[in-house]
Amino acid sequence: MQPRIEEEIQLLRARYPLLEYHSEGNWVRIKDYKLPPGWNRSTVDVAFQIVPPPAAPYGIYAASGLLFNSQKPNNYSDPANNVPFPGQWAVFSWAPGDGEWCPAQTAAAGSNYVMWVVGFRERFGEGL
Repeated sequence: MQPRIEEEIQLLRARYPLLEYHSEGNWVRIKDYKLPPGWNRSTVDVAFQIVPPPAAPYGIYAASGLLFNSQKPNNYSDPANNVPFPGQWAVFSWAPGDGEWCPAQTAAAGSNYVMWVVGFRERFGEGL
């Protein structure tokens, strides 16, 4: 595992101690991510891939079948393929905004995947 990926996993584990890591493709799964009101579930498993900087992350993978106020969300593809974790998955097309992803020499000093996961609240808060 690359040192930067190891550092990202350590930072993520400090906040999400039960995360699962799949080294092939650098996939991470966090179980029971809390969703705001309006979704057809109160929590959902989420997954994503860690890419080495300066590349920005892309896509929030979530358990299949999510609805917001009984409607399919925008920019949401269900099903999603090639997710290495068990179950049925879908993907939200979502990425940091222009200029928002600014990785530094170390993960702790700049944009990192803890910030990325915390930012999922923004997307889920949008609803549709």
